[in-house]
Amino acid sequence: MKLHTVLAAFILGTILVAGPSAADELTNGFIEPPDSVRPWVYWFIMDGNLSREGITADFEAMKDAGLGGMVLMEVNVGIPRGPVEFMSDEWCELFAHAVNEAERLGLAITLNAGPGWTGSGGPWVKAEQSMQHLVASEVEVIGPTQFDDILPRPEPRPPYFGESGLPDWIKEAREAFYVDVAVLAVPHASARIADIDEKALYVREPYTSKPGIKPYLPAPASYDVLPNDAIIPEAGIVDLTDRLQPDGRVTWEVPEGEWTILRFGRRNTGANTRPAPEPGLGFESDKFDPAALEAHFDAFVGRLGGSAAE
Repeated sequence: MKLHTVLAAFILGTILVAGPSAADELTNGFIEPPDSVRPWVYWFIMDGNLSREGITADFEAMKDAGLGGMVLMEVNVGIPRGPVEFMSDEWCELFAHAVNEAERLGLAITLNAGPGWTGSGGPWVKAEQSMQHLVASEVEVIGPTQFDDILPRPEPRPPYFGESGLPDWIKEAREAFYVDVAVLAVPHASARIADIDEKALYVREPYTSKPGIKPYLPAPASYDVLPNDAIIPEAGIVDLTDRLQPDGRVTWEVPEGEWTILRFGRRNTGANTRPAPEPGLGFESDKFDPAALEAHFDAFVGRLGGSAAE
């Protein structure tokens, strides 16, 4: 018998011997998958509608269905509010019960970063800890002249999702928050940067679900040569920040020419927890400020962690 025939017979025999065992292992893995590969589900609390009995029934049903765990969050999707106020003592006790029941049943449980689907904030987030953007007001002036006036305070951009359904305290706190950053005077220019709102990250529409939105912003390797009156040289920018008074007044000897005075400031973006239970409505925390994000987690996850440990 030739060598290659012997080897082929040996390999075939090995497959036939090992095949059923490997197939059985694969089949059994589908019937009784290990915990590491069991699917998870979202477990939504619907605006205060929860109870000890309901939690236990839900978790036992998950276990019976072969699930491995859940992501817990409380949302408001328009149904009547339940009797358990979000983050109240009763709510925290029920959260601790959920953690204990998950442990009893061998289910994994994790928590969203805050109330609502997009939550990483809440009513405990102060305006100065909230998400912010840089906005500016403009005043046109022709020199030479003596400028002595109060610059208008920049207005915040409209919130992308509007303010419908938000409590008055959120709207009032958003309007009241303002911090000056800089005042610059620049020679008047005849051109503006295209797509500036998107490039400045003021807004980015969901191009996959909204018609007429650019799928990306163009970044050509070269640009058209612009006329001189469309270009502001860096040396032509005048920093007037140290002239800004607490009431917004600026005094400046304006050189000859057309000038634009820009007052820059920080304002709240209008981002809030959504769709959150009413007691969980509040500002989104500033993700660029480690202290602000830490304060949010201390107020939310810190308290729940203490409840679950008791």
